[in-house]
Amino acid sequence: METSKTKELSNFHYISLSDVGARRTNNEDCHGYFDTVNGHVFAVCDGCGGLPCGEKASQTVVNSLKFFFSNYYYKDPVQAIKDAVDYSQTRLIEEGRHNPECAGMATTLVLVLVRYNKAYYANIGDSRIYHFARRKLIQLTKDDSYVQTLVDRGEISPEEAENHPRKNELIQALGIKPSPTPHISIQPLEPNDGEILLLCTDGLYNMVSPKDISATLSRRGYIEDKADELLKTAIANGGFDNITLQIIKFYNMNPLSDNTEQTPLLVSDTEHTHTRIPVAIAILSIIFIILGVLMYLKEEKKKTIHQHVDSTSASNAAYTATFAINSQQCADSIAQVFGTELSQAVFFASPDSIQYMKIPVKAITTARYYDNLHTLEMLYGTSANKIKKANGITGDEITPASEIIIPF
Repeated sequence: METSKTKELSNFHYISLSDVGARRTNNEDCHGYFDTVNGHVFAVCDGCGGLPCGEKASQTVVNSLKFFFSNYYYKDPVQAIKDAVDYSQTRLIEEGRHNPECAGMATTLVLVLVRYNKAYYANIGDSRIYHFARRKLIQLTKDDSYVQTLVDRGEISPEEAENHPRKNELIQALGIKPSPTPHISIQPLEPNDGEILLLCTDGLYNMVSPKDISATLSRRGYIEDKADELLKTAIANGGFDNITLQIIKFYNMNPLSDNTEQTPLLVSDTEHTHTRIPVAIAILSIIFIILGVLMYLKEEKKKTIHQHVDSTSASNAAYTATFAINSQQCADSIAQVFGTELSQAVFFASPDSIQYMKIPVKAITTARYYDNLHTLEMLYGTSANKIKKANGITGDEITPASEIIIPF
């Protein structure tokens, strides 16, 4: 069983659990919690069975959501969710393109964004979100399934849907083309003290009835114990699928205005906000000081090496790359790889007599964790083969945080 560390914040407490179940050999579910510039994000995904790489699909979406919500601030939470889902869809398609064995992989998604003491939520597929309040359990999401369409048309009852032979047949999921349309709550939920949100995969609700879920959540005690009881009940009742659940219990839910957001909003070209506490400002100040010192030392080192550089086209370029050389043949080879004339290069020696060659390049960038040759190709308009050759990359993957030289 996989469990997350519980975390108690200013107005909610949560627990996440995931288990392979009693019949499966691997767990294709994935869950995540992230404190981001857009608020607190919870996500549960269930890789689609019968399609390739279900485990990779669910993990890719959780990672994509973490990156997106952490780096792009939106004033409108609903639009943030929509664009985050679109970004996750794009990442799944790209992963399938670069890993043919995973082409066509897909996953469900349920997502909750807690912001201003309000809970915005969305879903794709048949994972669910339940709201438990005043001892009543309400399903907030509607399954994207063939059987649900029959219920909506009045052809079968909700009770008949529970045992329908095509119950697990989805009509949309993340990763499937055309791009799915997420169901997003336009009006957020405003939970009161003691109310609970339950996010879960079908491995839980197919094995534990709404009545039993409600009875478990009604009992006194810690949510850790309630989550553990739900998981054990699902396994005891058959555990035919992977089981994943997140429980969020709210308290101290005094209404907040949009100007009292508890999450610092740091990433925006047009929005300017303040961090919520002086401690956060102090931590950021220390980080900037350290980065400043490191950058200064790096620049000083560059000055020492480049002190004999002439004023030429290479030294005046926006980006230049420097290589140690030991022969004319070596210099010719580097120039050929980067498509540069030797007349554009600057040759110089360091104080310890090591010979260097400096040439103009299109860009020098630090690889982000989700980068690959395809994303760099699209970003800089330079062919993947050129990037691969210039950096000595043998496969298709790029090491996160590595320095990548982009040739012209």
